[in-house]
Amino acid sequence: MNITLKNVPESLHKRLREAADENGRSLNKLILLTLEQTFCAHKSDRDALLQRIRLRRNAMNVWIDDQSIEAAIEEGRS
Repeated sequence: MNITLKNVPESLHKRLREAADENGRSLNKLILLTLEQTFCAHKSDRDALLQRIRLRRNAMNVWIDDQSIEAAIEEGRS
């Protein structure tokens, strides 16, 4: 089945395109994945979840460890 989306706001299209590029997916695959995750109830595979977490963490280019969290808490208390 084919569906055509019309009148997609430019800002939304840009965000979708960026997300697709960041995740190495086509725009179509990203939209299908998003729709499936939103509307199809299924149990999450632990390995797949861990992989998604790792990909997002790597995309952030930031690593927060326990010491960084403790330091931030201490800074907030002063």
